[in-house]
Amino acid sequence: MTEQLTGIADEIVRKMGLAMDERGLDALVATSPENVAWASGAAPPSQRTVRSRLAAAIVPRAGDSELVAIALEGPVVRTQSRLDGLRLYEEFVEDPVLVFADSLRQRGVERAAIGVEETHLSHADYGKLAAALPGARLVRADELFEELRMVKTPAEIEAIRDIGGAADRIAREVCGRFGSGSSEREIANFVAERYAEAGGDGLTMLVVGSGPRSAAVNAPPTSRVLERGDVIRLDIIGTKGRYYSDVARTAVVGEPTSEQQHVYDLLMGVHRRCLDALRPGALTSDVYRIYREAMDEAGLPPYHFVGHGLGVTLHEDPFVNELTEIPLQEGMVLCIEPLTLLEGRFGVQIEDEVLITADGYEPFSEAGELLRMAG
Repeated sequence: MTEQLTGIADEIVRKMGLAMDERGLDALVATSPENVAWASGAAPPSQRTVRSRLAAAIVPRAGDSELVAIALEGPVVRTQSRLDGLRLYEEFVEDPVLVFADSLRQRGVERAAIGVEETHLSHADYGKLAAALPGARLVRADELFEELRMVKTPAEIEAIRDIGGAADRIAREVCGRFGSGSSEREIANFVAERYAEAGGDGLTMLVVGSGPRSAAVNAPPTSRVLERGDVIRLDIIGTKGRYYSDVARTAVVGEPTSEQQHVYDLLMGVHRRCLDALRPGALTSDVYRIYREAMDEAGLPPYHFVGHGLGVTLHEDPFVNELTEIPLQEGMVLCIEPLTLLEGRFGVQIEDEVLITADGYEPFSEAGELLRMAG
C-alpha cells in the first residue's frame, strides 16, 4: 500500500468513527460501488456490472474493519483494500448478504445500531439482512455517506489535485501536438496514453468534439478530421486510485473568428464570476444565482447547474444549482463548468477543479485564454 493510500485509509476510518459517535451508530456498512471504494479503497471489478456480486466495507465503531467481496476477485481487491481484514465469499455457494451479517456478528454488533445504504441494497437484500440480524437496528445512512464524502481529507485532496493537474496538462499538450489534419480519434488515443503515463486507472469518459460536433453534449471521439477554423471541445474524465479528474477545455484550429473569440470571452467572464463567489459559508444556490445573472448579462442560455462535487464519483454533492442550498465548507472539491452550445455550429466549455479554502478557493486546474491548435 502506498503512503498516500495509507493516509487516506487512516483519515477516512477516523472520520467514519467520529460520525458514528455523533449519530449513535455502532457500525457503518457501505455497499454501493462508490462508498465501498471510498471506505476501503477497493473496486471489485465486476461489482458495477454483475448485480449479484455484492461487496461491503464494514467499519465498526470499535474493532477491526473488513472488506467483503467475491472470491473470484480476491487477488485484485487484496492489493487495493485499506481495511484491516478481507473476507471472500464463493459465488453460488454463499449468499453475500448473509456473509455481511456474519461479519457484523463477529464484530459484536448484531444487537446494535448499524448504518446501511437503503437506496443501494434491493428491497429483498435489505429484508434478508434485517432477518439475519433480528436484534439489530438498521439505520438509513445514505445521506450520511454523502455528507462524509463532501469534505475531503488532506490525503484525498492531494489525490484529486494530482490527477486533475495531469488532466489539465494533457489538454494543453493536445493543443501543442495536434491541429488541422488530425482526427478526433488520434487525439483520444494520445490522451489515453498520456493519462496512463500519469498513473491514471483509465479514462471513464472522454469528450472530443470538433467543428459542429463541439456543440454536442458528451460527444465521443470519431474519425472526423480537424479543419482550420474548427472549435474543439475536450473533457477529460478518468480516475487515479479511485479518485476522479474532470477538466474541460476549448480550443480553435488556427485563428478564431470574432464570434468564436467573443463567445469564449463571455463564458470566461461567467466562469470567473462563479469562481470569485466561492468561499466557506456561501450557499451553492447563491453561486448558481450569480451564474444565472452572468449568463443573462452575456446573452447566453443558462443550464440547470454550473458545478458539482468531485471525488470517488464524477458528480456528487455539493451540486451547484438553484434548488440545492448547501453551505460551502473548507475542504470541499468542486468542478465549476459553464457551457454554451450553439447547435450545428460550435460549443464552448470551461471546466476547472477547485478546492474550497479558508478564505476562498485554490485551483487544481486553471483555464486561461482560448487555446490554439495549428491550422
